[in-house]
Amino acid sequence: MSKYQNTCDSMLLSRFFDHELEPDEQALVREHIKSCPSCQKMHREHQAVSDFFIAGMDEIVSQIGFDSLETKILEQIREKQISWQDRIKLFFLSRRLIIPIAAMAAMMFVFFSLTVKSPVSVAGPSALITSFTGDISSVMFLETPESHQTIIWFQETF
Repeated sequence: MSKYQNTCDSMLLSRFFDHELEPDEQALVREHIKSCPSCQKMHREHQAVSDFFIAGMDEIVSQIGFDSLETKILEQIREKQISWQDRIKLFFLSRRLIIPIAAMAAMMFVFFSLTVKSPVSVAGPSALITSFTGDISSVMFLETPESHQTIIWFQETF
């Protein structure tokens, strides 16, 4: 115990009682306790408290029916288990699945809407639908990209 200033250090004795010392330190404290009456008294008090708690724990543990406790716990677990049908519903309705599916659908919509080519518009009339010629005037129906129908009237002079 020469490396300790106070051989009856309560913290050192507490560490000895709790088996927290290195083996060489433990041997030194054990030798000191054999020769020191005050440390022997502290050791007896500590041992009495320790025995009291151990006896109390043994009594409590002996009263517990571990088999019935295990059965009760397993029953509670079984009651809270979800059926496989409910698990499938929860999986497909969970955010972990719905959000990625919605994001993928939006990306596919944008991709395909940008890749589909719109028809090329023509600046002038694209086709002559029909024409009528009369004694006084003529009418022609033309299709254009914007209005799809144009009527042109013109007067003929005799």
